[in-house]
This record gives sequence, structure tokens and C-alpha cells, in this order.
Amino acid sequence: MTTTRLETRAALCPVCSSEVRLLGRLLVGEVIGCGSCHAQLEVVSPDPLMLEPLARVEFEEEDFRGFP
Repeated sequence: MTTTRLETRAALCPVCSSEVRLLGRLLVGEVIGCGSCHAQLEVVSPDPLMLEPLARVEFEEEDFRGFP
């Protein structure tokens, strides 16, 4: 029987500076949450683990004119 060992990675939350620990394989663009401040964070680099606050896109009402 083969056992697979999942790697634990840690980084600091860019919002509150708490340690964020993640287990397993991470992909660039993956969105995770900080357990302390509940900010949504995006993985910008899996190795070394680097996180950034998830960019929020704001839409204006005129952006949707002409759409049903």
C-alpha cells in the first residue's frame, strides 16, 4: 500500500498578517479564505506560497446597458 503525504504550506495573510496554513496542491488563481479575518485571498505563487487579497471588480450600471 502506498501512502501519499500532503505538503503543508504557510504564508502570512496580506490583510491581517495572521498565518494561513494550506494543505495539498495549490494552483495559481485559487481563492482561499483567511481563518482570522475572513478575507478572500488569491494564490499568486504556490511555491513559495504567496497570497494577495482577491481583487474586487466593481461594475457600473452603464456597463450593463444594452444587455437583456
